[in-house]
Amino acid sequence: MLFEFFIVVCAGLVFGSFITCASYRLPLEQDVVSKPSYCPKCDKKLGFKDLFPVFSWLFSGGKCRYCSAKISIRYPIIEIITAGLFSFIYLKFSITPEFFILSATSVMLMIMIVADLEHFIIPDCVHVILLPLAFAYRYINGALNPDILWGFGLMTGLAMLLHYGYSKMRGRTMLGYGDVKFFAVAGVWLNLEAIPGFLLLSGILGVLLGLAWRALGKGPVFPFGPALAIALFLGVIYPQSINILYYIK
Repeated sequence: MLFEFFIVVCAGLVFGSFITCASYRLPLEQDVVSKPSYCPKCDKKLGFKDLFPVFSWLFSGGKCRYCSAKISIRYPIIEIITAGLFSFIYLKFSITPEFFILSATSVMLMIMIVADLEHFIIPDCVHVILLPLAFAYRYINGALNPDILWGFGLMTGLAMLLHYGYSKMRGRTMLGYGDVKFFAVAGVWLNLEAIPGFLLLSGILGVLLGLAWRALGKGPVFPFGPALAIALFLGVIYPQSINILYYIK
């Protein structure tokens, strides 16, 4: 088990490195797969010594080895968080189909969070990949039923109402198209009884994020994607905890 855990942590660090790349390139419409890693300041192609998760950043003093440009601390932080998520999922599910599906899901959600925080964009590939992962997860849990269509329709309708109706009332966009698409995908992931709890939790997290965003001087408009991503992750991992009907009973 200790060796498995070590492999999981290493995998988390490696995928965390992928997240740092994807969350930077996708909003800029750059190739993620075939284009080699490079320094955005001097365009120098990076080698293995420059790409080792966390340690490359530490040993280089947080600077590019070629041009001495400062490398953002976002890189090791994202890698460590991803390793933590992989470890958390492993400790809860061990090496099972759930582990692989939820680990892949956490990678997509991390890309979504970082890209939205930095660019106010949720890449379409996040929705495209999260959708089949949702069907796979529900299938292995015996929850692949017609309720998926109800959840998809309900969340899509609610998101469109917020995008057009509430935004028109407030005079500015309150929910972007990326958020609308994510609402639809979340409707496939969640059981119907978990949707009210998801909405409540994402609202609370959104308020907290908005307060923190303004406290940091980032302005009145803040990305809602991170709140949605965290709420969905918690709702999938702990479905009963966000089931409001459970507490009413």
